[in-house]
Parts: sequence; structure tokens; C-alpha cells
Amino acid sequence: MYLNPAAAQACDSACANYIDKLIAHQRLARDLADVQGFGSLPSGVALAERFSKKAVDADGTNNLVDVLQSHIDVVMAMQAVFRKFFTDTENTDEQNASGISAQGPR
Repeated sequence: MYLNPAAAQACDSACANYIDKLIAHQRLARDLADVQGFGSLPSGVALAERFSKKAVDADGTNNLVDVLQSHIDVVMAMQAVFRKFFTDTENTDEQNASGISAQGPR
């Protein structure tokens, strides 16, 4: 597989920016733990509670904080691939350079 170094750098940078945005949204989602403003009727209280749980409930499924965390995990894995490209490229360049130095010019 060939990946242009500039493209890999751009992808790594895009991943970092996206992770920052996801973390910011995760912080905002935590603020939704105490939803207010649906009134004092039982239906309003129930709706507020449901929205709060959908945002952060540790026992709930697909709450926003956990969904955002799964997205962060995926993007971090993608970023690791791009960073591995840099490491592998550097190692290959160093090996090639040392091989050329050891053999000398032909």
C-alpha cells in the first residue's frame, strides 16, 4: 500500500481536529444530564428524565456520551494507522540510508 506523506499528514491532522470536536461535544452532552424546562406535569418530568438518560445514563444503551466515545475510539484507531505510516517510513528511510552508507558508492 502506498500513501503519499502529505496525504497521511493531512489525514492525521484531520483526525486530531475531529477528536477535539468529539470531545467538546461529549462535554456538552454531559451538561444535558439535568434537562429542565418541560414543566411540572408528570409527562414533562418524564420527558425531561428520558432526555437526561439519553444523554448520559450509564445504565442506558446508546447514550450520547458513550456513542461519542465509540466515535473517538474509531478515529483514534484511524489516526494510529496514519502515525504508523510515518514511523514505518522513517524506519525504512533510515535502513536504506545506513545500507547505502555501509556499501558506499558504486
